[in-house]
Amino acid sequence: MRSTLALGAALAMSCVGFETISAEAEEPSVDTPMGNVKRLAERVEEMERLRAEDQRRIRELEEKHETDRYAAESDEASAVEAEATGSEGGGVSGQGNLLNPAITAFLDMGGSWSSDEDNKARNRFTLREAELDFRAAVSPRADGVLVIAIGEEIKDPFGDVETDWEFEVEEGYLDVHTLLWDLALKAGKFRASFGRNNLLHTHDLPQVTRPLAVQAFLGPEGLATVGASLSWLVPNPWDRYVELAAQVVNADGGSESPILIGPGAENPAVLSHLKLFQDVGDTGSLELGTSLLYSRASGDFDESYVLGADATYMWRDPQKPDFRSLLLQGEFFWSRSDFLDTFGGIIRDDNLGVYVFGQYQFAQNWYAGIRYDYTDFPNLEVRHQTDPDWAISSYVTWYLFESLRLRLEYQHLDRDHVGRDDTEDAILLGLTFYIGSHPPHPYWVNR
Repeated sequence: MRSTLALGAALAMSCVGFETISAEAEEPSVDTPMGNVKRLAERVEEMERLRAEDQRRIRELEEKHETDRYAAESDEASAVEAEATGSEGGGVSGQGNLLNPAITAFLDMGGSWSSDEDNKARNRFTLREAELDFRAAVSPRADGVLVIAIGEEIKDPFGDVETDWEFEVEEGYLDVHTLLWDLALKAGKFRASFGRNNLLHTHDLPQVTRPLAVQAFLGPEGLATVGASLSWLVPNPWDRYVELAAQVVNADGGSESPILIGPGAENPAVLSHLKLFQDVGDTGSLELGTSLLYSRASGDFDESYVLGADATYMWRDPQKPDFRSLLLQGEFFWSRSDFLDTFGGIIRDDNLGVYVFGQYQFAQNWYAGIRYDYTDFPNLEVRHQTDPDWAISSYVTWYLFESLRLRLEYQHLDRDHVGRDDTEDAILLGLTFYIGSHPPHPYWVNR
């Protein structure tokens, strides 16, 4: 009996051992050649996976580095421009909207009452301008700008009134803002760098009306024409912000400018502007500028020069920087023009123009100011060149919301027209708002 049990146990152990050996034969050992091949194949597969993952991460880091570098360059340029202009920003730099434009629609409207009932441009409600503004970065170093405007135009306000709607591309240009040696290039249609006020669109004006001297010397809505502009941040031992701009533009594009003469002009016209910006104490800043415009008509006459000088001082209350501020600004114009008079002779004419204004912010959303204007009229057929206008205006501006502004202005205007003195008192109402992308504030807004 015992021998039988011992024989059975031996047979069972033999069967278990045989199954174990068979299982080991099916799975190659890591120490065998087949095991080494399998392990090498797995390692190659893992290395390929890691290599693909590393390449993906490298591409992401390169893209992030390029984006961060562009944003840093753009933000630095925007900060310098904001400091130099007194605004909170400009253009589209740093917004990360490559090929995806920021779109803003501006509407500027109002109404007026005038003591001169013959002035049909007043005593009415008007939609002065509706403007579509498209801005986008077309490359890390260049921005594209397109501004389309539709405005109500009243022809011959003292005669038979004719109301018309004028459509125009107010600006359309490429701004290459990051070149070597601190250069920047602008090409297309843009507002000329003459003085301070001419750079502003209608909806960004600090008052309801544009200064009389700007209208008389550069045009009713300022001067904007097609050409190219090269600006340079001038290095200097005083570590000051100094910018020099040189512009070559079509003189015949300034059809409403009394200096550029319109279709009779000989292209091109040449402009230059030199700007100095510096801090004044801890809470103030001062900007000084000088401008030159030169053009001539076809033939041997009608050569025109316009010289300009501008100054802007801004101050913020250090105790309440967002609630109290002061702005003082002025521009001076002088022109010399040769033109053909009605008797066939050539007359050399000198003209002067100036405006100054002060504005005080007495609450977070409230501004009050006063402006004085004086101007001659260079080369205007409807007015004798020695018939000046002068005006004094006071105004209050109220920001109801960030995107909605209301303005009330009183203006006293004195015209010296062919030896006759005419006066006009007017109350002007301005309502301006925008929809869409938040635009940078103009320099006169303390926000």
